[in-house]
Order: sequence, then C-alpha cells, then structure tokens
Amino acid sequence: MSPTFRIEPLSLTQSDHLTSYIHALGLPENSLGLLENVVRRLACIQHTHAIELQQLQHLVFCADHGIYDRSHQANLSRLTSLDHTRRLLSWHAPVAKACQQHQVDLTVIDAGLRGEELAPHPNLITERIAQGTRDFSMMPAMTQEEMVQAVELGRRLASMKMAEGARVLSFGALGLGNTTSAAAMTLALLPITPEAAVANSNRHDVLLNRDKIDVLTQSIELHQSQMTDGWQVVRCVGGFEIAAIMGAMAATAELNGMFLIDGFACSAAMLALYDLYPEIRHYGQFAHQSAHTAQHAIMKHLGERPLLNLHIGLGEGTGSVMAWPLIESAVQYLR
Repeated sequence: MSPTFRIEPLSLTQSDHLTSYIHALGLPENSLGLLENVVRRLACIQHTHAIELQQLQHLVFCADHGIYDRSHQANLSRLTSLDHTRRLLSWHAPVAKACQQHQVDLTVIDAGLRGEELAPHPNLITERIAQGTRDFSMMPAMTQEEMVQAVELGRRLASMKMAEGARVLSFGALGLGNTTSAAAMTLALLPITPEAAVANSNRHDVLLNRDKIDVLTQSIELHQSQMTDGWQVVRCVGGFEIAAIMGAMAATAELNGMFLIDGFACSAAMLALYDLYPEIRHYGQFAHQSAHTAQHAIMKHLGERPLLNLHIGLGEGTGSVMAWPLIESAVQYLR
C-alpha cells in the first residue's frame, strides 16, 4: 500500500484578520510585497496573526542514484555523494556555513548513500534504505517497500522536529544524479519536453544534456504505464532522498507547520505531492528560484513565486536558509 496523509485545506479567516491588523498598524496593504504573502500563509497555518517562529530546522536528506553513471557518462564528478556529505558534516559546504551564520539547526540524514558508513556525528542520522537506487532506465528506481520506507523516514523525522517545537522546516537534497531524477519526475507530471526538463541556464553542457535527454526519453517510455500517481512516479524514477522529502513535507503540513522549498529535487518532491494532495501548496513556500528551467515550470503549475531569484546552483537547500532571515524580519515587522 502507498503512504497516506491527512492534509486539511487552509481557512482564510486569519488572512482577513491580518489585513485588519495591518490597517491598524497604519501600513499599506502589500507594503511588504512577497513577504506579506509568507506572513499570511503562516497566519493561516497557525490559525492566528500572532505568529510564532522558533529556530528553523533544516534537514538535508542524502542518497545515491543508480541512474548517475549513465546520465552523466560525459561528465562524471570526481567527488562521490559520500564525499559531499562529509564536507557538509565538517561545516565546509555553503549550506552548512549559512546554517551557522543564521543560527539554523542542521540535520543530515543518510537515507541511501553508497560506500562505507559515515562516522558518528551529532548532526548525522544514518538510516540507509539501500546503497543507492537502481538504474531507472532499466527498472524502477526502488521497490514499493523501499519507497514506503523512505517516505516514512521523512514523516518520522519531520514529526519529531515538529514535536520538539519547530514551526517551520526546510529541506535539502544531496546525491549525485538527483537532478536527473527530478527531471524525470517533472517530465512525467507536466507537459514539458525532455529538453526543457534538463535545461540549466547556469550550465550549457551539450554532451551532458544529450545523455540526460536520451535517458529520460527511454525511461518515461519504460515506466509510463506504472506512473499512475505521485507515489508511483517517485518509485519509478525518483530517489530515496526525494521520497523522504515528500514524506517530510506531507507530515509538516499534516501537523500545521510550514516548509520552505529550494532546489530542483525538492521542487520535484513538491510537484509529486501536489499530484496527490493539491492542498499541500498552501503549506509550502518556494524560497528560491534556481537555474533549472523545469523548476520554473513547477512553480508556474502550482501558481507560486519564490522569495529569491538568484539562480544559485549549490543545492542542499542553501536558498531556503538564505531566505530565512527575510521571513523572520517580516514577522517581526508586523509584531
């Protein structure tokens, strides 16, 4: 069986109350621009215009992708996903620096990295589902049981953070090949071309794009009949970390929290969830627009706009952590 969540539609009553409150403060409506939309969303989620913000909890889910060697055969990375995760845990990755700068709590989750197990670390949770997914150009990326296990991992960790008092969570994805999975998921769920699915305005690599387009075209044809909903899309062409983020997003919404979205992989997770639970769009805030054309298509499909448009390509949810001080400031301005 597939996972199930109960995500309630948001009442707009608090948005009306917030409008009256803004007028009482003598501020013009929409004077905070896009930030006012974030405050309205928080007010509706928390059922009060007296919004509470605790320390942001940033969870980075890490896993390898079996499709990587084939989709990136023209441009393989010299570093492994395990190397990048070690860099993150040693506070050398940009998102880790951003967490330190803005006093954001960082949790790194090994959901399916390939290689030796990471050494114990106070910011690390190791719950490997397998050593990476399978090559989805030949078979589904994961079994039904693995998909459910990944979703439940995300659900459990998000629920734990919410139980500890968090009101807003943000998520990052780390894993070589996850942009190929994100492109495949987007191609399966939106009427875009393979060329648009892989386009990246920061990086024009003809050979890499050719390999990705070939992989996507073959894979979508192979799995088309099985990809009947968002869960089956992530099972067929997704990654463990993307499925875990889907579970974490859905659990956050189920528990009346808001989550921030940054990066192509997290956006693909949101798109697949929207296919299952359209109400989810009211609980997520796109923090940053990346250089991936398909991420723009996802936001347009959901009718959303990002807070930042910097085309940062660092991954791991860096844009969400950078946007967090803006959200804190907007709430303080109206307090």
